[in-house]
Amino acid sequence: MRKELVIELGIIFSILIALLSATSIVVTSQTSVFPSTLTLSWYNSNIEMYSSFTTYNPNIFAGGLGGSFYGLVYAYSAIVNVTNSQMIPVIVVSWNFSPPDWQQVWQKQPINVTLIIRNDTGWSNGQPLTAYDLMATCLVLDMFGAPPFPNYTIVNNYTLVETWPKGELSPILYTCTLINTAGLGEVAIIIPYQVWKPIINQILGNWTEIQNTSNMKLAKQIINNIRTEIKNFRPNPVTYPYDGPFYLAQLTSSEIILKKNPYYYDAKYIPFNQVIVYQYGQSDLADAAITSGQVSLDWSGFTGLSPTQLESLPTTLELIKIPQPFGWALAFNLKDKWLRLLQVREALAYILNRTAIAAVGGPLASPVHIPNAIPNESYYSFMRTPQYLSSLIPYNTNWTKAAELLESVGFYNKSGVWYYPNGTLFTLVIGAGAPPPQAYAMLEEIQKELEAFGINVQLNIYTVVSQWHQAWQNGTGYDLWFENWGSSYSPDTAPWSLVLSYFGGYPWNVTQWDENLTLPNGTVIDFYKLMQETQSPNSTQQLIQANQELSYYMNHYLLPVLPLVYIDNYVIVNPSMLIAAPPANSWIWDEAQYGIGGTAMIQALIDYWYVPLYKSTIVTTTSVITTTTTSVATTTTMTTATVTSTSATTITSMITTTITKAVSSLPIIIAAIVIVIVVIIAAVVLLMRRR
Repeated sequence: MRKELVIELGIIFSILIALLSATSIVVTSQTSVFPSTLTLSWYNSNIEMYSSFTTYNPNIFAGGLGGSFYGLVYAYSAIVNVTNSQMIPVIVVSWNFSPPDWQQVWQKQPINVTLIIRNDTGWSNGQPLTAYDLMATCLVLDMFGAPPFPNYTIVNNYTLVETWPKGELSPILYTCTLINTAGLGEVAIIIPYQVWKPIINQILGNWTEIQNTSNMKLAKQIINNIRTEIKNFRPNPVTYPYDGPFYLAQLTSSEIILKKNPYYYDAKYIPFNQVIVYQYGQSDLADAAITSGQVSLDWSGFTGLSPTQLESLPTTLELIKIPQPFGWALAFNLKDKWLRLLQVREALAYILNRTAIAAVGGPLASPVHIPNAIPNESYYSFMRTPQYLSSLIPYNTNWTKAAELLESVGFYNKSGVWYYPNGTLFTLVIGAGAPPPQAYAMLEEIQKELEAFGINVQLNIYTVVSQWHQAWQNGTGYDLWFENWGSSYSPDTAPWSLVLSYFGGYPWNVTQWDENLTLPNGTVIDFYKLMQETQSPNSTQQLIQANQELSYYMNHYLLPVLPLVYIDNYVIVNPSMLIAAPPANSWIWDEAQYGIGGTAMIQALIDYWYVPLYKSTIVTTTSVITTTTTSVATTTTMTTATVTSTSATTITSMITTTITKAVSSLPIIIAAIVIVIVVIIAAVVLLMRRR
């Protein structure tokens, strides 16, 4: 009997093991749809500082983790959904502008912005994040600007009021206004008040003098002194707190380990338990970690690969392209008397094939469809009216039109070669400052196309920065310059500043242009004035009209540049490691356009993608138990007399059970059932043999 009992117990034990194994498989299937670790690759030229807490200074103004690590170790107050320019909350959950008619009086009186922050999030040392931390961050950031600054009033631990000087907060450029206020100017909440209290007290103690713009010399002196104190500040690196989803847990010469911040408001719903940042002292090693599939994702603001590397990515990695209003252009040197002729500049536009130029520019290059048009981005759609678009010239490749334009101003073609009206060979020198390989390939394509048309072209490539700056300053050594145009995400108004300031005289006058244009009828167009209206409009209508006018004149008169290609931003995703990642068309990836180094993408990826996704796999069932008990209620009056009353109270208790859904686990469950059936059959056979 004892032997039989042992056999029976063994059979039962086997069945239990099988059931437990099946359960384990199902549980594994539930959690495997989410990544537990996020891995990144980082090229760090100063690994020694980040190799241990002994050498590490957490002060981000002295080399501590910041910049590319925002969204990981520091939380943004709010971020902008780039696809629609709408501000969405992170730590700051709501904002309010006052007085109620602030949109009418903003140019005449100060405006208050009330920021309400979460009351359920904290620093990694357990300290709650409060309005004092928000104020501390603002004050420190102010020390790297110029007065007047907003004044700050803490109403309570979760309410901060910013009082901005008159004329600073435009309701017309509302997204920009929100970025500067609720969004802290694209900077995360980086200053723990309790740690930085000595610096904060120093700022507040000098605040009156700092804000006194009538004595700017004293204000600047105080600010410079405090700025030095900020840069020299060295908090304890071991106990230093972080308010983002993760905190710095470990430093080695090869890895930076970030652990989940248990006090972060979304912590229990974040599937990533840690972030491992592989750090390399050589850029090629950091790049190799990405291309070999060792990391979860990469983007241009963190490590960044060259177009050549992006072209040869393995098929196991996904390249997600993110359009941006930025690219390569030819700037005309208007010291060349022939290029001052509109017809010559137009002819060059008709000669060049922007599609062919983009084709050699790498996987991120695409042709500009209409040169100097307001970029075709969703956040500029309100300015791209049908009437405006129909007024522009697309300058599609047309050599016949180009020849007619040149001939109209005295140029002539002889045996396939073009000559100036004075009989000398039509020659263009194109300058460029150390262009990267794909840019150089586009430059060679430009040369090839112009020479095929019959224009003699020479390339003048500068490798020393001071030399090409000197060429710009003097306007010598080139007829055209191959350089960037546009900028990154810029809500509300098109990115004209680089074209009109950088090329128009700051810091060097690449185009030798005075930012004015005389039309054939003698009217003088002041481009600088138009640009000012796009940046500080008096109305939405003026904003739209100034952008459209500026674009129209730039397009029709090609002053001062000819945009040729767009260069997209990008994200590289490793689907095998970043499981359940957003699809390529998700707004999450467009966040690589926003924040310091594009790290708003990380904040959005965690809080607006994985957290809701994880929550969607949670099913909560509630059972209700009703009981009656006697409670004692104590009421204290204003005279401190205590009145005690007894009453019968019905108390409803809820027992909540949380179950994680099995996602795509049906095949595994079936396999588990099969295993159990097999074990049971085996048990039956053994029992039959025993009998």
